[in-house]
Amino acid sequence: MIKTVYDNYQDIMRAILDLHVKDETFDIDPTYSSGKFYKGLQQPRKKFDLYPQTSDTVMSSSDSLPLDSDSVSSICFDPPFLAWHTKEDPTGIIGKRFHGFRYMQDVWDYYDRSLREFHRIVKKKGFVAFKCQDTVSSGKQWWSHVHIMQEAEKIGFVTKDIFINVAKNRMIGHNHANQKHARKFHSYWIVLQKI
Repeated sequence: MIKTVYDNYQDIMRAILDLHVKDETFDIDPTYSSGKFYKGLQQPRKKFDLYPQTSDTVMSSSDSLPLDSDSVSSICFDPPFLAWHTKEDPTGIIGKRFHGFRYMQDVWDYYDRSLREFHRIVKKKGFVAFKCQDTVSSGKQWWSHVHIMQEAEKIGFVTKDIFINVAKNRMIGHNHANQKHARKFHSYWIVLQKI
C-alpha cells in the first residue's frame, strides 16, 4: 500500500515512480548535486546542476535547461528551500548550498522560473515531483508548498498528489529560545502533472 507519510525520501520517490510515473527512474534531475539523493534507487537518465559534482552531470540551471520542448516524461526536483546570507565565500554545508538566495522571495521567484521551464520541457501528461519545505524567515511564515501548487496550476499543471516526509534528523535553529512558530520537521513532495 502506498501511503502519504514516510520517514525517508527514497520510499516517497519509489511511491511516486510506481503510482504516477510508471517507470523505474525519472528522466531528469535538474538539481542533481552529488547523487546521494538516489541511494538505493536508479539514477535519473539525465543529470543537471548549476555546480556539477559528477563527471556525467551537465552544468545548467533548472530554470534554463538545454532540452527541447515536450521532450521529457518526468522530473525529480529537489531545490534549495532556504534563503541564506550571500557572501563571497559561503561556509558550511548550508551556506554553500543556499548562498544564491538572500531572501525567501528570491527562492520563490526561482521556483516560479523553474516551473515555467518544466512546463516547457515536459510532455503532456508528464510529471514533476517537486520536493519543498515551508519555512520561517524574518518572522514570517513562507508556505512554499501552497505557493508551488498555486503557481503550477496557473501555468498548466494539476496537482495529482502530495506526500509528507517526516525528518529523522532535525537541524535546530539558532533562535529557538525566542520561538514564535512551530518548528518544521517535515517536507513535502508535490506531484504535478502537465495537462
